[in-house]
Formats: sequence, C-alpha cells, structure tokens
Amino acid sequence: MKLFIVSAAMIVLVTASAFSIAPAGEETQHSYLGTDSLEAERLKYMNAVLESIKGMEQLPADSVFKNLKVIKGASSISAEHLLWMMNWGWSAELGVSCNHCHVIGKWESDSIQKKDIARGMWLMRVKINNEILPGITGRNYDQQPAVTCITCHRGKAVPDAG
Repeated sequence: MKLFIVSAAMIVLVTASAFSIAPAGEETQHSYLGTDSLEAERLKYMNAVLESIKGMEQLPADSVFKNLKVIKGASSISAEHLLWMMNWGWSAELGVSCNHCHVIGKWESDSIQKKDIARGMWLMRVKINNEILPGITGRNYDQQPAVTCITCHRGKAVPDAG
C-alpha cells in the first residue's frame, strides 16, 4: 500500500510540474535551476514524438515505445506521461536535453551509455523512496519525503561531490 501511495504522489508531483509550462516566447524560471535554456529544444523533440504516437498517448508506455527496461509492466505509465517525465522530471532537473541519453530519431538505441546510467538512477530512486526512507525513524512521513533527480543533481548532469 505504501508503494502505491508513494508512486501515486510522485506521479501527481511530476504531472503537476510537467503541465506548468510558460506561454510560448516566455522563459521558464525554476527556482532551483534558473532559466531553462534547453526547454524549447526538448519540447520540439517531445512534440515530434507525441505526433508520431498520435492516438496512443494514453496507452502504457511499454506498449508504445521500444526498449523500455525499468518503467514497464506493473510500473508502466502512459506514453505521454513518460515523455513529460523525461522532459521535466529528468532532463530539466539535470540541465540536459534529449541527446544526453538518446540518439535523436533512434530513441530506442542504447548506444549512449548515459541511458543505462539513467535507468540505474531511476532504480536507485525507487529503492530509496520505497525501501530506505520508510525505514528511517524520526522522519515526518506526513510530508511524504521523496528523493528525485533534483535532490542531488540540482540542474547539473553530474552532481557536485560532497
């Protein structure tokens, strides 16, 4: 039950942040990132992929996209949600664009090692949020503490040491 509640909370948070986009031509400000100079580039690629899957946006991501390895089966989300999560939950929080992990136009390719690193980071986040945080005493769990990419990365592809 806790897994469901934590997962639901994460989906709500990511979705809420994903759909708070500034109107065209306006810069987006993230208090933790500053100006997101790659937003337009990411939106261009995301909108192209959305167009290519038109009519399948609400299907489970693992039934629409090839080569999904960690967000699949019972943990799959909609194809559209996955794109928003990659755009705002990962790319913006690491200060990167799609080509950081993907070969543009060959999205399923594993030729860029950073894609496997991202998969490992996702699994680490799931383990921390679902197994480690609940075991720590003295925390205020009414506030639903959770680790996300921004917890460590703070807008940088490689987090600062220490």
